[in-house]
Amino acid sequence: MKIAFLGDSITEGVPGVSYVEILKRHFNEDKLINHGKGGDTISSLSKRIRKIEDLSDYNSVVLFVGVNDLFGKLTPAYRVIKLLMRQPWARNEIVFKKRYKETIEFLLTKTDDLIIVPPLFIGEELDNKWNKKLDKYANSIELLSNDYPNVTYVDVRKVCIDFLSDKVISNYMPYKISELMNDVKELKSVKDVDERSKSRGLHLTLDGVHINSKGAQIIADGITRVLAK
Repeated sequence: MKIAFLGDSITEGVPGVSYVEILKRHFNEDKLINHGKGGDTISSLSKRIRKIEDLSDYNSVVLFVGVNDLFGKLTPAYRVIKLLMRQPWARNEIVFKKRYKETIEFLLTKTDDLIIVPPLFIGEELDNKWNKKLDKYANSIELLSNDYPNVTYVDVRKVCIDFLSDKVISNYMPYKISELMNDVKELKSVKDVDERSKSRGLHLTLDGVHINSKGAQIIADGITRVLAK
């Protein structure tokens, strides 16, 4: 079996822990290719994947993108970086849904088995303004997924929300680009990621967005249940 993973830095695994690497250990006789790229929004990913020449050769494709369409608006500095990287964010939920629908329909010309994972969090405080918006984006993705028989929606977001429900929640947010860059430069192992996550009082993420080993395992478990069928 040959599986493509399309996404942003959470799929790429930098910074943070790679859920794709966990899946590679589980599906060690299959070919799993990581096409994650840091910073991708739905628009930039949709444009980029059209250049993957062998996309139709994969048995399954996993699509996990969307958080940067809001994360890119977090501070003025992030907005500038998005512009410089040519990774435009969707202006609103309507535009996001339109771009996501276009991406689904393009991918369904390449594969008969599309697996979709919704974006998770921007900060582990689930009632902050960013996560309230992300709720709507994730709901739009789920509704779109239901329109296509060859699409499977893997709601790891709900699993994560349930996991956090009885935890003491940190208000840490990745506002400082310098801290994000330090995480990329300094964290060399899963242990490093988990220790920094713990120091910030976080449970599933390194910084409120990128995932630690527990977050990566939840995502990998959700995808495994689908692929195992």
